[in-house]
Amino acid sequence: MECFTLITPCEGEVLAQHTTEQRDFRTLRERLKTQEERIDWLHLKQSELADHSIPKMLRFAWKSADNGVAKCIEVSEDPQFTGHIMHFEAPSDKTEAQVHSLKVGTQYYWRVVGTDMAGEPVCSSVASFRTADEAPRWIFFEGVPNVRDLGGWMTKTGQRVRQGLVYRGGEMNSHQTATAAGLKFAEEELGIHTDLDIRGPAELAVLASGGPALSPHVKWINVRLRAYDEIDNAEQFAAYAKVFRILLDPANFPIYMHCWGGADRTGTLVFLLNAVLGVQDEELLLDYEMTALATWGARSRDNELFQGFLAMLERFAPGQDFQAQATAYWRAAGVTTAELDHFTELFLE
Repeated sequence: MECFTLITPCEGEVLAQHTTEQRDFRTLRERLKTQEERIDWLHLKQSELADHSIPKMLRFAWKSADNGVAKCIEVSEDPQFTGHIMHFEAPSDKTEAQVHSLKVGTQYYWRVVGTDMAGEPVCSSVASFRTADEAPRWIFFEGVPNVRDLGGWMTKTGQRVRQGLVYRGGEMNSHQTATAAGLKFAEEELGIHTDLDIRGPAELAVLASGGPALSPHVKWINVRLRAYDEIDNAEQFAAYAKVFRILLDPANFPIYMHCWGGADRTGTLVFLLNAVLGVQDEELLLDYEMTALATWGARSRDNELFQGFLAMLERFAPGQDFQAQATAYWRAAGVTTAELDHFTELFLE
């Protein structure tokens, strides 16, 4: 007799990870009011609004025989569980656990791992499920709002931007502080290998650590980026090109890149990266606006700074789509055609 019998999700089930607020924002295309105040992206203030940037918590349930004690849920894209495995703790007094932050549109396999009456390790049989094809992939990084995967979006050619390579979000150890559980999840389950910090010296100077929040074995790289239309100059061309080349090195993956709130500098960078990969223009605008689901206030495509950014891009490739304009920007920054091609090979499924 098996120690554990899987109940839900059942074989072949499709799980939606977006909350009602996230789904409404995307499908109903709620329009944001034009912001009257200019965004001060170097001095952000968190609003008192609820944080809706956290993915839905998925309920996984099982039955335990008298001789079985569950320890955790294991979730993997590999039915043999030989590849990357995500672990979610099973509370000792329950026969269910919460699973979150899975890739979108992905086939997964799950099982319960624990011990039998003799204390020997045992695991359940395996069941499969699929996650709904709804971008973006929101990440629950406890203590840090507005965290999501760079990937998950579909391009104009029908390819998906690869997930699990780069995560975007806010800082972890200053105006907001990641919890110990959040840091553990980032390092152990997401496997963060590089902390790409795009904050400036003044922001770093106030930190007791001088910079990094993750463990010493996580590589910390600091490149100061500006946002919106302040990136059209020699200094920022060099900085953006440096970041682009960091993303060309697979040895750096997975990367967590962040500014203060993951809203403006990170939003500008992500827009340029996903644009050059061919993500649809409307999806690029929506991804920028989705920061409004977090606690940093509205981010509208109509705000003054973002319109200035779009006007700047227009000068690089007048009358063309965002992909052509972003490509022209990266070329102006010194990124070669070969590097752009390599980036596409790395980041498109």
